[in-house]
Amino acid sequence: MASTVFEGHIRSRAYELWLEAGSPEGRAEDFWEQARLQLTEQEAPTQEDIFADSDEFASASSVKAETGDKRP
Repeated sequence: MASTVFEGHIRSRAYELWLEAGSPEGRAEDFWEQARLQLTEQEAPTQEDIFADSDEFASASSVKAETGDKRP
């Protein structure tokens, strides 16, 4: 899955994390990476999402078969 987390979102979250940590000097890369990981995890599909998508796909295929639609 391609990441759609924008740099501005990472920057904002990294800043929040930096403030929460007491604004320490010299740890910008640490907060950037932590923010990037948090935001990427939020965007990743859950097991429930995957099952819901497969159910939708399965029902869409059966509808095409019932209507005689020969397209893939």
